Amino acid sequence: MQEVTPKPLRDTAWLANRLKLSVTTIERFRAKGSKLLPPAIRLGHSIRYDEDVVEAWLKREIAASNIDSAAMTAEPTTQPE
Repeated sequence: MQEVTPKPLRDTAWLANRLKLSVTTIERFRAKGSKLLPPAIRLGHSIRYDEDVVEAWLKREIAASNIDSAAMTAEPTTQPE
């Protein structure tokens, strides 16, 4: 049986770079309990992110925003008179 090596957990700077946001913005969102961030793992005083969880969260956020965008740009349907 092949042993799986887990990916290392990532820090806030990595998440900020991945999302193209500043570390300060990430920390502010997290302090406010914002749902605009992926789930974090607290290890003592450190915050870490699982890369696979972040990527899955990002895919869901992109899909949801595409659905919202499509609804906003769809042609209005006319009611028959």
